[in-house]
Amino acid sequence: MRMGLFARLAPLLLSLAVGAAAAQDDAARQVLQNAAEAMGGLQRLRSIDNVVLTGFGQSLNQQGGGNLTSNPRAPSKLQTITDAERVLDLRNGRAVYRSRVRTVFPFAADRNSSRTNQLQTGLAMLDHPLPALLAALAPDTTLGAVRAEDNLLAVEFTIAAGDTLWLGVDPNTHLPAWLRWIAGDNALGDVTHTAYFTGYLPFDDVWLPVGLVTAIDWRDTTVSELHVDSYRIDVDDIGPMPEPGGALGGGNAQAEATQLAEGVWDVRVGGNGGAVIEFEDHLTMFEAYASEAATFARLDLANTLVPGKAVTEVIVSHHHFDHSGGLRAAVARGLTVISHRGNEQIFREMVARPAPNFPDALARNPRPLKFVPVDEHLILQDAMARVDVYHAVGHLHMAEAVFAYVPEHRMFLEGDFTTFNWDWHWWGDAYLDSVERYGLEPAINVPVHGIVTTFDEAVASIQEQVARARQHCAEQARVGVFPAGCPVRYSR
Repeated sequence: MRMGLFARLAPLLLSLAVGAAAAQDDAARQVLQNAAEAMGGLQRLRSIDNVVLTGFGQSLNQQGGGNLTSNPRAPSKLQTITDAERVLDLRNGRAVYRSRVRTVFPFAADRNSSRTNQLQTGLAMLDHPLPALLAALAPDTTLGAVRAEDNLLAVEFTIAAGDTLWLGVDPNTHLPAWLRWIAGDNALGDVTHTAYFTGYLPFDDVWLPVGLVTAIDWRDTTVSELHVDSYRIDVDDIGPMPEPGGALGGGNAQAEATQLAEGVWDVRVGGNGGAVIEFEDHLTMFEAYASEAATFARLDLANTLVPGKAVTEVIVSHHHFDHSGGLRAAVARGLTVISHRGNEQIFREMVARPAPNFPDALARNPRPLKFVPVDEHLILQDAMARVDVYHAVGHLHMAEAVFAYVPEHRMFLEGDFTTFNWDWHWWGDAYLDSVERYGLEPAINVPVHGIVTTFDEAVASIQEQVARARQHCAEQARVGVFPAGCPVRYSR
């Protein structure tokens, strides 16, 4: 009887479901078509081959994860964007972004003369209302629900590649106000990005925004701003497009280990890594650098160094997202994290973030953060080994940082104190200040970046880099330019 009733109701239920889906599609399509009409008409928008915009602005270093401290009120490290040009090649479904980026804080490398030349395809080119709206109205796009959000109409849509986005439309002007999407991030798990569009003006009868701002949901952080100072539509020659780049943050990281002394190895991926120290019943690793792939590669190799012993704890020098990019991976493996007390809150934020859309190891194997704080000095010791973890002093790049010292072998383990091939050094005093404050006598320097050197070689590199920074400041001052960090403060 029940099966017979279901058989009779099934066509009706299917009809209702199809009707609801059609109504949802119609509502979303109407909002999008109204937006196209407001921007200049769908036919006109679809007729455009390309758009070239230029402008200037600023971006936030490491999405806010590179600030002086992890405190939300810490001063930001900004980068200026000049000579910016973005070519939206709509006919061929691609874009190229070019700009010159200059740090508004002391940085170790000279990046000021080069211009980026980045190819964008798929989701990467949709953070502008014109390609976003055309993608939403493409025949192979699936439209979703329309909902109200902050006095706007938000339309969900899924493009053919499978990415789901949301377009916010002003019900009064019918112009797009923002585009939202979700992407995976090594440090933060799933990150919701929102590109905001403001200040619409007509260009060849097409209404386009002259204010472009992108924010992320982590701490509601604005990560980039662009002031558009020109639009050109259907440019005859848009120039060559760069070749597609390789995938970032791939899963084929290869680690290498070099024994530095009895019970101490240098384990790194490429030019980045750090020491692994043997204790009676476990290993301790310095830094969870870069990414899940790089951290797992180092861990997996470290766990083969001593039969029966595995890495159970990791010392994280500071919170910057390049140095803590493998934090979530380390927690997923159950490692205890040792760092400055000031980093505990941000590390808990990073670990607590979900990643259902782009599941990483921590999303697949959730574990709580086990955190051991360092104030000024923490001793890790058993009958086999001793490691001292100290608060770094005088370091104006990272105020809440730690370094480690292996007294038996006189090894100084550090991140961002030195790198042998830096162009400039702006915080050179921090290295010797820390050595002298704690009465250390290092012979070997094991950095996160670069290569293992003697202590004397590390100091000599710092002095050379300070001298080059001073020379750079002097050259800039002669032409009336005063970069951040000038004049260089160095007392040695």
